[in-house]
Amino acid sequence: MEDKILDIHRSPFRIVLAITGGGTEAIGELLRHGGGSDTLLEAIVPYGKESLHDLIGKEPDKYASAETAKDMAMSTYRRALLLDSKSEKPDPQSLIGIGITCKLAKQGREREGRQHELYFASQSYYKTTVSGVNLKKKGSREEQESIAADYILDRIASLCNPEKYAVQGIQEKDTAERTLILENEAEANNETSELLLKTLESINSGNNVPRKVNLGISANKPGIILSGSFNPCHKNHIEMAMIASEKYDMPVDFEISLANVDKPPINYISLKERVDSVRACMQDMRGGSAGNIYLSNSPLFADKAILFPDSVFLIGTDTLNRLFNVNYYREGEDMQSLIEHFSKYNTKFLVFRRKESQICSEIDIPDICEIVSYDCYTDDGTSSTKIRNERKCSFK
Repeated sequence: MEDKILDIHRSPFRIVLAITGGGTEAIGELLRHGGGSDTLLEAIVPYGKESLHDLIGKEPDKYASAETAKDMAMSTYRRALLLDSKSEKPDPQSLIGIGITCKLAKQGREREGRQHELYFASQSYYKTTVSGVNLKKKGSREEQESIAADYILDRIASLCNPEKYAVQGIQEKDTAERTLILENEAEANNETSELLLKTLESINSGNNVPRKVNLGISANKPGIILSGSFNPCHKNHIEMAMIASEKYDMPVDFEISLANVDKPPINYISLKERVDSVRACMQDMRGGSAGNIYLSNSPLFADKAILFPDSVFLIGTDTLNRLFNVNYYREGEDMQSLIEHFSKYNTKFLVFRRKESQICSEIDIPDICEIVSYDCYTDDGTSSTKIRNERKCSFK
């Protein structure tokens, strides 16, 4: 174990680590053999719910899950960037944010069938990784704490020195103590990695400069933009896009913001799934109606207007209600100044009615918004949230 820890500390990487639910012995082990400050920028134990909510910026759907681990990794990567920015020679590409969430044995009686699980996620400049194991040994809490810490250190070693501590070697240890139930990773190209870096730096500084990356191949100037999380993209998105394309006689571009007003930024695994779902849906669009896919760092339409001047944005009634909600204004902004801002960039909105969202009666809809009639589009209630809920597996 000591040799492994020293190998971690000899690597060029610096880490911010957050662990909840168990496995905290790994922190002590990282510091026990000397040289810990070379690697460990900070270790966080957000054990209470309030602390975890504060770390990831929301209440998770499930505490011990791959998604929560990835959110923790993104939050710790952002924290690593903030700490590294204060060093003499900042090096964002040498930073790793790690999130671990566990569900281990309880003292005393447990609910029958309760699974003991650990999820490990990492976020760096180029890559997102996530893995999950089921702890098979029905031992004491103390025994499972040791098993969890050992797995965490194996994973950290594989990130810091992948040639010596390959993931394959970790998987070979999945015998009597643990079973691998999840393994996934995704890498990003230079443009996307830099966009995420600027997104996180803008969150840290509170100063956002709108940026975008074109994942498409067309050089056409954007004119119609369908912005969304697309988690996943579905048939109603495509129907809206085709209606708009026919109306304005031009292709529709899709835009995904890595940043979100009230959620952690999108990691590379989730981003790949979303982009893949958009590309798959675009294949169903009639000739000429599908444009490019853009990534941005701008969740607010005021900033999107700067990125895509002279454009029509396709939105649902739920988005319309948020658009003119004071909670989504930039600092010092009000409804009149926001409308003037949109007018400056010749921004308009084509609004599609949602089955479960009525237009707020308090909104005085400005001329820059056009409501699509029921004769043209009728929402059937399909939503990304419903699709995700229908396909959820026990380990996600």
